[in-house]
Amino acid sequence: MARAALQRLHLRFVRTGGIFMGNRLETEVDADDLGESDAAIVRDTIARVDLQRLAGASGSGTGADEYQYDLTVQRGPDQVVHLRFDETRVPAELLPLVDVLVRRAEEQRRRS
Repeated sequence: MARAALQRLHLRFVRTGGIFMGNRLETEVDADDLGESDAAIVRDTIARVDLQRLAGASGSGTGADEYQYDLTVQRGPDQVVHLRFDETRVPAELLPLVDVLVRRAEEQRRRS
C-alpha cells in the first residue's frame, strides 16, 4: 500500500453567511470516520483534485447573502491546504465533497 494511502485524511469545513445571521455550519472529520459511501466520495475527490492549484485560485466574491465556504484538508502531519470560496465560485470538482460535508454538518447540528 502506498505511503499516501496510509496517511490520515482530516477535513475541517465551515459555511458562513447566507440570508440569515447566525447560520454558521461546521464540521471536522477524519475520512476514516465517515460511512463507506461518503468516505469514498471524499477520498476520490481529494485524490483527483489539485488542491494546491485550487487554493491559489480560491477567494470570495462580493455577492450579498452568499454562503462562504472554508475548507481545510490535512493529509498527514505536513500537508495542509486551505481553500475559501463563496457559493457561486465552488469549483465543480469539489461539489460532491462540499455536499458530503454540508450534509454531515447539518446532521451534527440536528443532534445537538
